[in-house]
Amino acid sequence: MTRDELLDILVKERTQGILEELLRNSESYQAAMSEHDKACEELEAAGLNGKQKEAVDNALSTVNHCMAVYGAAGYRLGLDDGIELVWEILKSRL
Repeated sequence: MTRDELLDILVKERTQGILEELLRNSESYQAAMSEHDKACEELEAAGLNGKQKEAVDNALSTVNHCMAVYGAAGYRLGLDDGIELVWEILKSRL
């Protein structure tokens, strides 16, 4: 198994399972979700027609997807940096 394959597995495991539990217990995340819910309610009450709702939904979905990709890439980079740091420390002790 290559380093990249192992990193991909670790990122998937950490961001899909453990992260969800962490966010459920995070006050700051819950506050952000509450703000999001209010914003969605306001958007729903705005009286948009079907085509407008579809355009807004598409825009929000693409932003959501971009942020998910961004977050996973950032997590992977941080994990890779941590592994590299540990490797350098171990090499310096040999």
